[in-house]
Amino acid sequence: MKRLVITQMNYREHPCLVIAEDVDGKLMKLHLDEPKKENLLGSIHVGKVQKVLPNINGAFVEIENRIPCFYPYKKQAAPIHVRNQVNREIKPGDEILVQVTQEALKMKAPCVSSNLNFTGNNLVLTTENKMLGVSSKLSNDKKSELKRILESHLEPERSFGVIVRTNAKDATEDELIRELNMLKREYEEVLRKGNFSPCFKKIKAGDSSIIQKLKHVYWDELEKIVTDDKEIFDEISEYLQRMEPMPDCKVQYYQDKLLPLYKLYRIEHGLEQALSEKIWLKSGGFLMIQQTEACVVIDVNSGKNTSKKDAEEEYKKINLEAAKEIARQLQLRNLYGIILIDFINMNQYEDQKELIRAMKSFTKEDSVQTTVVDITSLGIMEITRKKEEKSLSEQVRQLTGGL
Repeated sequence: MKRLVITQMNYREHPCLVIAEDVDGKLMKLHLDEPKKENLLGSIHVGKVQKVLPNINGAFVEIENRIPCFYPYKKQAAPIHVRNQVNREIKPGDEILVQVTQEALKMKAPCVSSNLNFTGNNLVLTTENKMLGVSSKLSNDKKSELKRILESHLEPERSFGVIVRTNAKDATEDELIRELNMLKREYEEVLRKGNFSPCFKKIKAGDSSIIQKLKHVYWDELEKIVTDDKEIFDEISEYLQRMEPMPDCKVQYYQDKLLPLYKLYRIEHGLEQALSEKIWLKSGGFLMIQQTEACVVIDVNSGKNTSKKDAEEEYKKINLEAAKEIARQLQLRNLYGIILIDFINMNQYEDQKELIRAMKSFTKEDSVQTTVVDITSLGIMEITRKKEEKSLSEQVRQLTGGL
């Protein structure tokens, strides 16, 4: 059973909003943020190009409050919305419509894109790719059915593309078309405002942390959402009322002053574990997880497991257990970039292949793009995980001022 737990608590004497994903009593994801914070991610602005960097196909664009953002682009990429013009190369001084796609990470500026995205429950409208795409998680028959429905309502020469999300598998044709028209109106309104708004104007605010998370939920997998905050309960309920079809997922308003929600789900304990370098395994082995500026390094140790009987089989067992826990820790800590894992050495080539297959299977459930590359000649498994937001440790540092 998967549950989304949303609450507020004090962590290290700092108030914070907590969004936690609990699966069968185990925390799988944790997100911390400032309560009632206005998010930059997803917001749309009229930005001004300050400097073009052709050698790296990028530019720096300033948005509201003169925040400098990195804008990656390709010469052939289109459209670039430049004050009623499209499809031309940008230059310093141009005013372009951009959306924040990535928060500032470590010492890097936020990233923006002229590919504007508008996300609904079933569909995503996107301005750069004009194709009609369908989630790979849907069956081929369902893909064909959904494409047939939408193609009959999309003009051949259009200025946007559509991605059909996994949530659309149970949506009716009327529900899909209503949502498509709603997203089109939202897109057209943003373009209209963008053409007539002054430079550095914010055209559309980013969603709250709660709504951002809800927009990326697979509702079929979620049993319920639990919160003990009335304002949060009302925000979630209002969002769900606007969705078509409205999910079967229940929203529970938890009220028990003797046992706060964060204690019921042991969130503080789970948070401390997720910030610890050492993680014990049931087998007696343990993981050491270290996040550096360049990469994440994970070492697998046999630890308390001292069995000498059939050592190769024991090492394989510990490695497979470690692989499953590592896949969970990547999500829980929101680790990203290059991840290097030093498993216990195994001499059998087939055992290494089995370990790679297992890791691919465990990371397949991750909603963030995760790629298991290979095991190097030195026995190090290489994984990459896409950057989407700050890691959990970075979130904590931001909340606590570096404590």
